Amino acid sequence: MHRCRPLHRRSRAASILALTVCLGIAAFPMAAPAEPASEASSQPLQEIALYEQTQRVIDEVDPLSRLPDLRKYPAGPKRKQAFLELLVPIVEIENRRIAAQRQWLLALQSRKGGLSRQEATQLTALCEEYALECSGQKVPAQLLARVNTVPLPLVVVQAVEESGWGTSRFARQGNNLFGLRCFGSECGLAQRGSGRRYQVFDSVRESVRVYLRNLNTHDAYRQLREQRARQARQGRKVTAEKLIATLDNYAVRDDYQDVLLSLLRSNDGLIEQHRSDDTV
Repeated sequence: MHRCRPLHRRSRAASILALTVCLGIAAFPMAAPAEPASEASSQPLQEIALYEQTQRVIDEVDPLSRLPDLRKYPAGPKRKQAFLELLVPIVEIENRRIAAQRQWLLALQSRKGGLSRQEATQLTALCEEYALECSGQKVPAQLLARVNTVPLPLVVVQAVEESGWGTSRFARQGNNLFGLRCFGSECGLAQRGSGRRYQVFDSVRESVRVYLRNLNTHDAYRQLREQRARQARQGRKVTAEKLIATLDNYAVRDDYQDVLLSLLRSNDGLIEQHRSDDTV
């Protein structure tokens, strides 16, 4: 049963996330990712309609166009609290968006008969979003491997490490919480003292969305996607700890994964306190 608990000191994004759950739009439950084909709804038409409704509600969420300057809080509990209150609802909303996409794909896959023109167009658009070529006539297995949620604690600890709890220059000036680079000579923000340049985003939410898409599409993170699918096939919960072990290609230094694991173990309880009901 979905429970609606009172919100306090939460953002507008959190309020809208709670509203989607309370309205029953959370017909796309945030269970362990990469479920087997048997998870497909027995009511595919209802799932498809709810997907459209979920997308409309999610698109209304305030994207947070400028990250507040969290340096005004002293390093420690107050800064962590402020950062998590800002980030967690946005990650949950983006994960819910992905979960809705996945349920829609599973509903199409389970339904007998061909796709309508609108469904085929929408499927093609989803393939493009996840960097795949497809015919638009059936759901590719490779697309389902990519359209899947990422555990909230993993997203948070990477944002913490890459942005210094939201205080880095790239976070403050470019809404870039994940150290996402760009490669044009004039793109983004330049790192002082090096030739590296980092992306600038119009909102924090865009930064989160691009980061999740990067994990779900880039060949460098194929191991993460395979591990996620493997855990789900074995009936195990997909955990941040297991996925961190696959992030060799995200790391820029040898101890990167150890640092993430340390952040996870020291902050997991605090992250859980900020998690809303019925989410990854």
